[in-house]
Amino acid sequence: MPCLLTVACVTTSEVTRAPTLEEKCDAGSAWACETWAKQLQVDNRMEEADRAFGLACAMGSTSACLSQGKDRLSRGDLDGAEPPLRKAYDEDSEEATLALADLQDARGDVAGAAHLRYEALAIDKSTTEFAFGWRVPFDGGMGLALDVNVQPMGLKARRLTLGLNVSADPRRASLNATVGYQHFVTNWFAPYARALVGPYLEVEGSRRNPINLGAEVGMKFFAGPLGHLGTGFGTSLDGSTYYFLQLGLDWVLTLAVLAHL
Repeated sequence: MPCLLTVACVTTSEVTRAPTLEEKCDAGSAWACETWAKQLQVDNRMEEADRAFGLACAMGSTSACLSQGKDRLSRGDLDGAEPPLRKAYDEDSEEATLALADLQDARGDVAGAAHLRYEALAIDKSTTEFAFGWRVPFDGGMGLALDVNVQPMGLKARRLTLGLNVSADPRRASLNATVGYQHFVTNWFAPYARALVGPYLEVEGSRRNPINLGAEVGMKFFAGPLGHLGTGFGTSLDGSTYYFLQLGLDWVLTLAVLAHL
């Protein structure tokens, strides 16, 4: 009996207390700071919540920067709202860009607000992507195409695109440089047109003109930074007119997919 009592005493010893969100935040956890800030907002402890969001923002949490900026903006603190919103904007956040546009409107800067809304439509899209396409020539057969597209914010907020294209079907093949323009109607839909120029890669017989010129028109449906689905029609001097379907993926995602094949 004494032995049993001794075991019971050992098993009922004090259990180590789990750290609170505040303690985890003070230890350097951005997630804990942001989660704690949301709890403080529920309790209407707004100044403490602002501080916790600020700590998470300083640790690199874009969502915390956005939350802090939007909360300050809603309270009319325009100067205080701008730094965290700018930090989220620099991370290509569409929501932060729109919030900055609202901030510029509140300051009376209509042109600045309009430019930010223009940028917001494309800001979260991939800067570099690989696109894999299926081409159906009107003269029969089935072809394939591979594109590398570069569309940085510096080129009119991703409206201008530059790239390389390799395309082939049973009768012809070519290597092309491309330049195009895409017009963002919404943040997920953009009609576009592009020109292609480059040398033929021989498939059937010889060609009189060694240079191919072509053009495509179509539309893209975007999935944020992941990529797009495109479709449209094209034609070129090699005699082909074709319909195409294209899947574009961000280059990082493309490499991840290829690594698992």
